[in-house]
Amino acid sequence: MNSFKNLHPGFVLCYFVFVTFFSVFSFNPIYLVSSLMGALLFALMIQGVGAVARSIGGYFLVFFLIAVTNPLFSHNGRTALFFINDNRVTLEAFVYGVVLGVAVVSVLYWFRCFNEIFDSERYMYVFGRISPGLAVAVSMTLRFVPELIHNFRQVNNAQKCLSDNRCRLRRYISSFSAVISQSLENAVITSDSMRARGYSLRGRTSYTRFRFSRRDGIVLGIFIFLAALSVTERHSFSYYPDFVCSDFSLLSAVSCVSFGIIVLLPFLYEVREGLWKFSASRI
Repeated sequence: MNSFKNLHPGFVLCYFVFVTFFSVFSFNPIYLVSSLMGALLFALMIQGVGAVARSIGGYFLVFFLIAVTNPLFSHNGRTALFFINDNRVTLEAFVYGVVLGVAVVSVLYWFRCFNEIFDSERYMYVFGRISPGLAVAVSMTLRFVPELIHNFRQVNNAQKCLSDNRCRLRRYISSFSAVISQSLENAVITSDSMRARGYSLRGRTSYTRFRFSRRDGIVLGIFIFLAALSVTERHSFSYYPDFVCSDFSLLSAVSCVSFGIIVLLPFLYEVREGLWKFSASRI
């Protein structure tokens, strides 16, 4: 299931920028936990349980390292848990490390989902008229790593048939050199081909299959309404020297609920599309 991908690329880009910005710069643990849960559910819907399960180990390691290393380098806070070489390890620093780890993992999962649904064609559509050169560079960069890995495997398999398997390091170096040369040559050919077709010339028109539909307008309206409520957050969290949550009110609760709905919006949209397709198939 990947129905969220069919929405307008401009809205999809704005959505991911919004949730990523709040996940990076918000120290509100309610926002961060909501962001992580929304990203996990979205990844489960578009990639499946197997792909997400294989990634949890690496992301948990990132979370663990951040949560453990922060109190070792930051000794702020009043509640001392224990001492290491006369340096305090405080509860506040550990909690701040946990919050920071949740923020980093949530951002990684949002980028994982973004790379899954925002392909090079959508980059070209969004940035093609603003900055054609940047659009081409980003598009080629996105496909460079997967294409490089695919070509390396092909060249390496061919080298196995032509060389002695005992010289594994030499074979890898030879394969990597051949793949890099091929990638550079493809980049030059692509650049010359697009220049010959008049890409980036003023007044040049291009075909696009993306249209802003009524469905996009409805989803955008819901998103703007919830985003306006989310940015009205009046409370703030402080971790040093004590845990302090100031000015938590009904408006703050509404902002937290609104942000929670925003991060669940892709998941809810995928569920809605899945139920609609299921009901249509039963008719």
